[in-house]
Amino acid sequence: MQKNYALLLATVVATSAYAGQDKLTLTYEELDFTNSKKKDNGKREGIALSHKDGENKYELLYERTDTKTFKPPLKKDLKVDKYYFKYTRKLENSQAFSASYATINDNIMRETDAGNIYGVGYKYNEIAITQYLSDYKNFNVYQTDLTYSYEKAYGLWEFHGKLIGKYIHLQNRKSNNFSKNAKEDYGTLGIKLHVHYGDYHFGAATFVGNRIFAVMHNGFKVQHHAMEFNKTYKCGIGKHFTWGDVKVQYVYQEATEIPINNKNVKVDNIILQVEYKF
Repeated sequence: MQKNYALLLATVVATSAYAGQDKLTLTYEELDFTNSKKKDNGKREGIALSHKDGENKYELLYERTDTKTFKPPLKKDLKVDKYYFKYTRKLENSQAFSASYATINDNIMRETDAGNIYGVGYKYNEIAITQYLSDYKNFNVYQTDLTYSYEKAYGLWEFHGKLIGKYIHLQNRKSNNFSKNAKEDYGTLGIKLHVHYGDYHFGAATFVGNRIFAVMHNGFKVQHHAMEFNKTYKCGIGKHFTWGDVKVQYVYQEATEIPINNKNVKVDNIILQVEYKF
């Protein structure tokens, strides 16, 4: 599967280079876990391609995560591959339609290995609604996102804000030990702020309320492990260049490992991202 996906990425790169209006994004992350009884530290690498063709936009992302684990209780280190695809079509009168798909290869978490995540969305002006279905081996996750976006410019300053509501429902969660300790329903609220000044930009975000098995980042992040997140804080800084963009971000999260009811797990995440425009 990795070989076929690499061929697809190469095809989009060639198409993007010809189109002259697309992006290649490389991401590197360091993760550190505190109070976890399963995970110690890890790294994540990603490559994303975005191609525009008139009113159509195609996005691909491949992500690899390697995590050192505590042995026991686990027998080996964790290796995860994730593949994402999203199509967006602009419509008349400030409308847009989107469809997305993601799949997971996980060498340890068999309950969510080979999971398929589907999404469909509709946007009208500043309001968007997206419905996700995460289809796993013994249970399903239904998630509805409702977002409101705001943009305003004052001279050299540009402000971009977003309010995000997520409703998550777990179906058949009692069918297995992996998800049986989770609640049936979750609700979380997120606030994002992004400020541009000249060639620099700054961002901050937070989520309040619990979530689990959530789809994040407009369909380009799936939290497929049985961790119930209750706190999320994010900040970052970046700079625009003629050829693209560079940004550094820090994310802090707190969670509970629900299969063993291990609370107060803390996750520190440092992210470096380089974006190149074709």
